[in-house]
This record gives sequence, structure tokens and C-alpha cells, in this order.
Amino acid sequence: MSSVGGRLAAVRYGANLVAGLGEWGMTGFTPDIQEDTAFGDTVKKYKQAGIGDAGEITFSGLYDPADANGQIALRALANTDTELTNLYFYESTSVFWRVGSGGALILSKFEGPKFGKNMLATISFACKVSAKVMERVT
Repeated sequence: MSSVGGRLAAVRYGANLVAGLGEWGMTGFTPDIQEDTAFGDTVKKYKQAGIGDAGEITFSGLYDPADANGQIALRALANTDTELTNLYFYESTSVFWRVGSGGALILSKFEGPKFGKNMLATISFACKVSAKVMERVT
């Protein structure tokens, strides 16, 4: 079995590394399931129909107030209705995920910074995948 460690993972906004992050993940595609039961059936039947949900991506880590081209640039997009096509989620130095051509990422959560007396400040983001699914680029 092949496995991938997270040590080399990263998030890039365009060519810029988003500093301080330590985790990212995506929910993936969820198809729309509709009931397909007819008169006379004794057990409900379902089928994939309609339009599916391309999912959500979350990413978080340590807050870096000096990261002008990463964290600060992303936070500046709050309430702008910006559709991103240049946000990349790396699983290694050369393999990454991006939204498919014709799709976009819509930033939906800008959380933090969060401070605690016995912790380093954290920050987190989330985005909805819109119109196309995520694709893995090798």
C-alpha cells in the first residue's frame, strides 16, 4: 500500500506560499441522490440524479500577520464575492489539487486570528468548490 505523509503539504495562492498553515482537507464530490420508488415497491429505491455538490476545502494553521501575499491577501477577499481559480493545495512538492477548468473556489469562512494564553494564534479558512470538481495534478 502506498501512503503520503503531510510534511510536504502546502497551500499556495497563485505563486505565493500561504505561511504558517499546518492542515488542509477537502470533502470531495457528493452526488445528489433522489428517491426512485414506484407504486407497488415494498422497499424504497434510490438513484443518483440531479446536480451533485463539488464539496468544500478547509485549511488552517498558525496566524502570521506579516504574510501579506498569503493570509492577509486571502482575508482581504472577505465580502468581495471573488471567485478564485488560483488557489492550490499541495500534497507534496510537485503534486497538487486545483479546481477544474471552468470552476472556481468561493471563500466561505475567514476565522481568526484566535488567541489563547497558552497557545500560538491560529487562523482558518474554508471555501466551496463551485461548478467543477477538484482535480489532482501530477
